[in-house]
Amino acid sequence: MYFNILLKVNGTNMQDLINEIRKLIEYAGKGGTIQKQDIDLLCTKKLESVIFDLTDNLGKKNISKALEVLKNLLYEKEPIQKILITLYNHFKKLFLTTVAIRLNKDIIQSLNLKQNQTFLVNKYKTQASYFTAKELRDILQDLCDLDYKYKIGMIDLQIGLETVLCKYCG
Repeated sequence: MYFNILLKVNGTNMQDLINEIRKLIEYAGKGGTIQKQDIDLLCTKKLESVIFDLTDNLGKKNISKALEVLKNLLYEKEPIQKILITLYNHFKKLFLTTVAIRLNKDIIQSLNLKQNQTFLVNKYKTQASYFTAKELRDILQDLCDLDYKYKIGMIDLQIGLETVLCKYCG
């Protein structure tokens, strides 16, 4: 019943899912049941899942929540360069979703999703609807520019990421 929630939180790596299911079973005990709040409480969210949360907040123009998600990732010792790359790849998928919709193409093929990832299509469509195609292109360009400026020592990556997030929440 809650397997889709577990997939959204943990991704589709089978070994990770097995480990999280074992953790939930041990928590519930013999004859116990697993509830959604157990998944929220116990399961370790993957970076890709957290990026969906950050983008939801960004799309809903909730900058304080978006920045809180970013700060939590940093607090959990997620490398900031990895956050930047994951954010870029996520927005690229949102842009490709927008293009696929406009050209009436299959989103699953456009995003090159695996069979066990097709549940993500609705999430990508919802998040893509928060932004225009131009905004998505601009975000991608800003993230590329940020990467370049960081690599040549012109800007601190955390400040740059916060700036990009604030720019598109206004």
